[in-house]
Amino acid sequence: MNSEWSIGVGMLLGFCYTGASVIVVRIAQNTPKFIPVVLGGMVLRMFAALASLILIIQLFPVVLPAFTAAFLLVALVGIFIEITWLARQKT
Repeated sequence: MNSEWSIGVGMLLGFCYTGASVIVVRIAQNTPKFIPVVLGGMVLRMFAALASLILIIQLFPVVLPAFTAAFLLVALVGIFIEITWLARQKT
């Protein structure tokens, strides 16, 4: 496959990772145990992302540097936004 397809798949996976973090935080805000829910969600999200990355790399011919860079860029920007959002809501 070409690098544009690999970038698109990496970005899609990164957006799914970020969306899952938003869902976990929303769920955690409605429970009395905020920290355990967020940490548990983070662990599940990391394992799901790792499993998805491995599965995509094994099953589809992606350009690995483009795929990985796109995923990491979107996921790290999403994590930064999540941290900023949580910091503003707790103050």
